[in-house]
Amino acid sequence: IFLRALVVGEPCSSAAARRVLGRMSDSGQSVLLATAGYDHTIRFWEAPTGVCYKTLQHPDSQVNQLQITADRQRIAAAGNPSLRLFEINSGPPSALTTYDGHTSNVTAVGFEADGKWMYTASEDGTLKLWDLRAAGCQREYESGSPINSVALHPNQVEIVSGDRDGNIRVWDLAQNACSAELVPDGDKSIQSLSIARDASTLAAANVRGSVFLWRLGPAPGCGESRASADLEQCGSPAPPG
Repeated sequence: IFLRALVVGEPCSSAAARRVLGRMSDSGQSVLLATAGYDHTIRFWEAPTGVCYKTLQHPDSQVNQLQITADRQRIAAAGNPSLRLFEINSGPPSALTTYDGHTSNVTAVGFEADGKWMYTASEDGTLKLWDLRAAGCQREYESGSPINSVALHPNQVEIVSGDRDGNIRVWDLAQNACSAELVPDGDKSIQSLSIARDASTLAAANVRGSVFLWRLGPAPGCGESRASADLEQCGSPAPPG
């Protein structure tokens, strides 16, 4: 079975969180490991033993990506064209909520730090924001090209997207607009994006195997790092092998 998605929930020492997950070690430092793919299932694994201890069905399509909430109580599965949200430790394994609105493969999903809202991106060229406490999509941004990867800035008010036409865009949620755009290597598709946890660096990889790094500068008049502030490229891309 071709594997499409893998996600690891961070270790947690809280007794309440251990009860939610069910199969936690005495130390509370067990890893929550989940995988999914073209077999229409989501599988949870005991990382030390490789034993699959739970399987959820995803009948509508393959799963393109998985993401776990910070409290490790819910898991989002991005499919084609919908996204499903599951309770990790529910009784009968079934979807808690289904999110419709995209018209093609959902390629990226993530959660705001407090788990109040979620973002998704798709091959339909849109980035959508969803309030988990309300129905429907609250915001939508048009990229104009299929989006492959998305990263939420640690400041929680900027989202960076990378698309098939080689564009990297910064979406400012406070301004409700695109605040910056980068084209590091012409029309070479951006495959993956990541922002350092300390908000110091943005990394992007494209289809040629090149990796680009930018230092993220502080916003004018403010000590807080902003992706839309001075984006200083701090290294030449590595040539493809």
